[in-house]
Amino acid sequence: MLSEAGNKTMHASKLADEIYERKLYLQKNGNKAQYTQVRARCGHYPDMFEALPGNYIKLKEGIE
Repeated sequence: MLSEAGNKTMHASKLADEIYERKLYLQKNGNKAQYTQVRARCGHYPDMFEALPGNYIKLKEGIE
């Protein structure tokens, strides 16, 4: 999704919406993940994602 976005950057809430719509991740209760959870998860993959101010998440260069 981020590779499809302009500047490979997307607001965490929009990213959470896209993840839910594509059924890529659901919480155990079937609900959409909170945008704060999505933003926190990007911190577990610092080689792939960069958390920017304003709750924006960017796909790092060289990652498709």
